[in-house]
Amino acid sequence: MLAVPTLPLFSQAVQAKTPQIKTQFEFDAYNACYAEKDLAKKADLCEKFVDDFKDSELLVNGYKLILQSYYQSHNWKLLMDAADRVAALPSADSNLKGYAYERAMVAAQNSNNRDKCVTYGDKVLAIDADNLNALLTVSSAIVQQYSSDVTQLQRAGDMARKALLMVAARMDKATPQDKPQFVLVDGTLHGTLGLVSYHQKDYKKSIQEYQFAVKDNVKDDSSHFYMANAYLNLMAQAAQEYRRRSRQSTMRRLLRQISQPLMSLVGAKRPSFEDDIRKYRNTVIDELAIAAAINGPYAVQAKRELTKQWTAKNKSAAGLDEFVNQKKAQIGG
Repeated sequence: MLAVPTLPLFSQAVQAKTPQIKTQFEFDAYNACYAEKDLAKKADLCEKFVDDFKDSELLVNGYKLILQSYYQSHNWKLLMDAADRVAALPSADSNLKGYAYERAMVAAQNSNNRDKCVTYGDKVLAIDADNLNALLTVSSAIVQQYSSDVTQLQRAGDMARKALLMVAARMDKATPQDKPQFVLVDGTLHGTLGLVSYHQKDYKKSIQEYQFAVKDNVKDDSSHFYMANAYLNLMAQAAQEYRRRSRQSTMRRLLRQISQPLMSLVGAKRPSFEDDIRKYRNTVIDELAIAAAINGPYAVQAKRELTKQWTAKNKSAAGLDEFVNQKKAQIGG
């Protein structure tokens, strides 16, 4: 189960010349859809307007009102359909297409349709390569949809790193009210880079990125969960290496074909690997407990693995719930 963050739109509104109204019927139809407060009715009235007045100079405005209505009412399927129609209009310029595709990208994201999310996001980036929201959203969708595709993972990483630089520049100029939003976005991008490195099996780099992510947002359960899994992989690697060296040492002692200095070296390595395994397990338990305490999308998976690791360490599940509650208090409930 993979969580897809819903991120704010950072694009600017489309600027257009003031349209001219030709007839009273046109004005009445447009005004009816513009003034309607009920979102479902508003969308219907605007749909009727664009169907009845295909030559109107207000056609673009009508379609924008449709997009806004579907966006605000979270009608993601109709929003994507409307965005495709808007982009196909003969009068649609790059600004209007970008406006439509960006909202369609968010609709696909919220529909958990990562293929369409990437497709719409790529269309946004083809119009504006520096669109921050598209870089954020597409990089996140790519790393979740194409976790075994080396080329796509590299692409997602490049997008996220570019977006991080943009966020840093904007954060420097942000007002105190806006800065927390950019901090969360910064954390989301580090989480994306953490998942890129995780799928590339660079677990130490993954942990480093996730540490940045949870520093920005301590309640980012996906980052705590995947950081724990990265530590689990390091623990498995340390255990494998420990067993390999132990077998090697035993065999060499039996055959008496090893010099004492090398024997001492092999023996000296064992406590180091044992210490690593204990250290990794303790960190795994901490991170999984936090993910469970957050009680988000990863809570069930986190609690399952946490119970396994806690029991392996303590020979019992006793005290586990109290430990999770401690973590919950630690992160502020």
